[in-house]
Amino acid sequence: MNSNIQIIRYEECESSLWKNGGGSTKQLLIWPKGAGLSNFDFRISIATISSDGPFSLFHGIDRQICILEGEGVRLKIKGNDLRQLEEIVLRPNDSPFCFNGETQIESQLLDKQIIDFNVMTKRGKYRAYIEPLELNGSLNLEPSKTYHKDNIHRPTNPHNNERQWLLCLEPLNFFYQGQTIQLKRYDMMQCLQWPDSKTQLLEIQRLEGASLKVTSSEAKQSEIKHTVHHRQCQVLRIIIVRNDI
Repeated sequence: MNSNIQIIRYEECESSLWKNGGGSTKQLLIWPKGAGLSNFDFRISIATISSDGPFSLFHGIDRQICILEGEGVRLKIKGNDLRQLEEIVLRPNDSPFCFNGETQIESQLLDKQIIDFNVMTKRGKYRAYIEPLELNGSLNLEPSKTYHKDNIHRPTNPHNNERQWLLCLEPLNFFYQGQTIQLKRYDMMQCLQWPDSKTQLLEIQRLEGASLKVTSSEAKQSEIKHTVHHRQCQVLRIIIVRNDI
């Protein structure tokens, strides 16, 4: 495995039940290593929700969630004076829902169960961006400078203060610098070091109906062919940026 690539296998992450028994969570990543739910800087997890109930409160934390599987969920959100009530419905393929960890939210499933993706960051220290990607060609590791509909602008030089992960929404092969990286659904990959401009791209191959064999000449380091037997491959790109102090 290339030393610049780190893989987090979803099936190897431990699953823990919620205190109220309404679901379970697999923690893919927490920082700093060894931190708990009361002292982390950022945390990435996937939760299975099987009953209605309130969201846990995380003071001083900014949160984002995306629905990965299931019909969806209806959220009842209380305002600052606790009398205002807003309702929204989240479904798969919707934009990430961003909210403060202190917000009181009641969730109601639209069907029996959902699986959702969660990114939490310590407010004032880190901020996160989740970018759904529909890949019709090679993936450029250099993210765009603007995310989301509110046109949030990121620093023009991201190398020193941001980290980037890719979450697979289906089984994929990545071909990078002559190596084949096989990822299952919900596996997560991080590029620990930015490649130079000549090796910025990843070749992506969907596993369903595609051959897994590739020769070294077919996976060049600087010039990559894209092999996909379907219209698109899908991943979530997660960018976590440390705020300048």
